[in-house]
Amino acid sequence: MKAWTRTVCMLALLHIAAGSILSAALNIELLEDRSEQVRGHYSVVSTLPCPAPDEVCEDVNCLDPLSSSPVEGVFPSPGWCLRQWQKTIPLNHTSTLQLGSDGAVSLYSRADLSIRSDTNSVNRPPYVSLPPPIRLGAGCPQEIPVHVMDLDGDEIRCHYEKNGLGEFMRLNEETCTLLYGGGGYVGQYSVQIVVEDFPPSVKNQIHTEAKPFSAVSVHLLITVESGADCSTVPQFTGVSPAGGAVIHVLPFGEVHLNITVDSSVSEIAVIGPPGLFISPMETGRDSQSAVTLSWVRGPNQFAHLLSICFAANTQSLQSRIRCIWLQQTRTDPLPPGTELKCMERELQMSLVLPMSFLENLHISDLQLNDPACPVFHNTTHVTTTFSLTGCGTKRMHLGSELLYTNTLRSINPNSTISRVATLILPLACRIPGQQAKAPAFKISIPSEVETFGAVSFWIEFHFPGEGPMAAQTRLPRMRSFPQVREARELRSTGRMETLDLHVFSNCSLDRAELMVGSCVESDTQDFVNTRPLLNHGCAPGNGTFEILTSTSTVRIYRLYLSSLGLMGDTMYVECLVHLCVTTTQTQRCPDPCTDTADKSLVNSILTHNYPIRSGPVRLITAPGTSSTTANPNQNAEPVAQPPTSQVAAASTSHTLDRGAFWVGAVSLAVLLLQVMENVVEQFITD
Repeated sequence: MKAWTRTVCMLALLHIAAGSILSAALNIELLEDRSEQVRGHYSVVSTLPCPAPDEVCEDVNCLDPLSSSPVEGVFPSPGWCLRQWQKTIPLNHTSTLQLGSDGAVSLYSRADLSIRSDTNSVNRPPYVSLPPPIRLGAGCPQEIPVHVMDLDGDEIRCHYEKNGLGEFMRLNEETCTLLYGGGGYVGQYSVQIVVEDFPPSVKNQIHTEAKPFSAVSVHLLITVESGADCSTVPQFTGVSPAGGAVIHVLPFGEVHLNITVDSSVSEIAVIGPPGLFISPMETGRDSQSAVTLSWVRGPNQFAHLLSICFAANTQSLQSRIRCIWLQQTRTDPLPPGTELKCMERELQMSLVLPMSFLENLHISDLQLNDPACPVFHNTTHVTTTFSLTGCGTKRMHLGSELLYTNTLRSINPNSTISRVATLILPLACRIPGQQAKAPAFKISIPSEVETFGAVSFWIEFHFPGEGPMAAQTRLPRMRSFPQVREARELRSTGRMETLDLHVFSNCSLDRAELMVGSCVESDTQDFVNTRPLLNHGCAPGNGTFEILTSTSTVRIYRLYLSSLGLMGDTMYVECLVHLCVTTTQTQRCPDPCTDTADKSLVNSILTHNYPIRSGPVRLITAPGTSSTTANPNQNAEPVAQPPTSQVAAASTSHTLDRGAFWVGAVSLAVLLLQVMENVVEQFITD
């Protein structure tokens, strides 16, 4: 698809301060009453700390579409978050966005309400997606597509009106793609783009000769970084959705997407519609990184086209950015006389549908998600009553409501193409968050801090049988039996044989469980090169084995160091952790190491995924070597850090005692050597 983009300004920035707008996009849609206004859909990425909604949109008419925690990301520093809202604006409008004293961002939009001669309908403006913040290696050539789409199938074009980036960034006017040839100066660059649509008849014309129908705009931040090896750019694997894919979503439909990367990365950054669930990142057995995305289409006033964009980030590189589209399929209104009842007490749903609505359909071909559940009909109506826990009914959360969905559809038993009409009718029961029966109570999803408190996480290393969990590591219960080389083969190397990795949380909530998503090891503190220790919470069996404990907020893993292939004398460890609590006392959080575990989001509440890092861990054995306690990662905010006594004091006394003994032993050895030297000298003299 071709595109015309008019760059309003492109300025190199030396530093992006906290509270700054990194990128923003404005899409517009016509109102149902065809008034002289449009609905503007705004998406803004700003630096952390995340601003409140009224800080990015001070207009009282701004509508926050969903009260949920904003999506956040790590790169570029100091991290970012996504805010989205809607408001009604004039047909021709320039929106000015500003955070604090930082420079303002202007987003231009224009719509045309006149009837088009080629379609006999009003034009629909194009859509532009907002990607995660873009990162480039200074010496790595790359294409940066501006992802756009037009529901009318119009020609979309682009061109530069003003280019402040010089020769190292060009624009392909045929594909709406920014072309970076390498050689750019290290820094951050602000790019503003206006996207316009034209009738398909101008495909081969010069764009200055044609008049566009409408316009939307996007503001992007491009970060150019140094020191990257271009050959190690992360790549998405085949199970990840292809860029530009369109997924049609019916009312109350659910979308599941798996995104995997062929290597271990620091994060998979995702930007999507409000209500998008992003799972904690996991690392697989082949060092692949993966996240799962889930989105449920409930009643909303979102744009008809919604984009999901994602990119994989390492410390110094970013993958190609991919964007897909969710198209909210419009459905015809149900005819008068239709009845859909949700019977909460009986846990059933019933449907009565007038036969007049089903003309030209083979009524005998109608069925629910489970074909075995009956659908009845007579000369006037089609009826069915089915269980909310059977007949293929799906259960999911939609905000604070519990949602049960099924679909009545006509199935053509013949494989040949038929002109017979088809029916796809989504059915949904929404159980509200409050009930009227006494005693009144309200069901809601509390915030993370309200559920778990201001918790912290940290890492400690101890020898087997030592440390605060010594009683459980002295004679451990292993999840699986370790197969490692005999200890006598290891003693000759002078290296440690085994070491226990402890992961702690100070959460005091009953039934809260600490979940370790993944752990990696590096020879250097910057984690440029890493090796996996744990894969999505499971010991891979290559030298790491979990020790089962009776404390739900502690995880212990025994490391057989020779089997892990560690080469250096020191290692650093980073783990991704989160907390989980089930909504019912009789259940446990899903076990990530059990393939049959029920990982439904309905039955558990999770915190965000937080990274924690250790300090240097010595791997060479020596007399007096003591347990090692790692400091908590300061980048794990907003999680509160534990008091010093929780982290450091636990092993300080042992360190000082053994250290004093070791100094004393060395001093005694030096004294003995001096005495022996005197004796030898005296003997030679005599």
